Amino acid sequence: METKKMPSPEIPTFLPHGWKKEVALILGIHPNTVSRALHSRQGITYRKILKAVADKYGEKKNPTNMQQKKS
Repeated sequence: METKKMPSPEIPTFLPHGWKKEVALILGIHPNTVSRALHSRQGITYRKILKAVADKYGEKKNPTNMQQKKS
């Protein structure tokens, strides 16, 4: 059985002022932890931060709109 590598979540290129503190509150961690994890670019916390940022600030995809565009 092969291990499957999960694709990295897509985060927007522009994030609003104060996004690190908001993500820290969502995850229940200190804002400095967010900064340090982003600097190191590795670890479980870094992946959790990327996922939280993608969920909160990423582009919302509506499946009904996608079906209408195909028609």
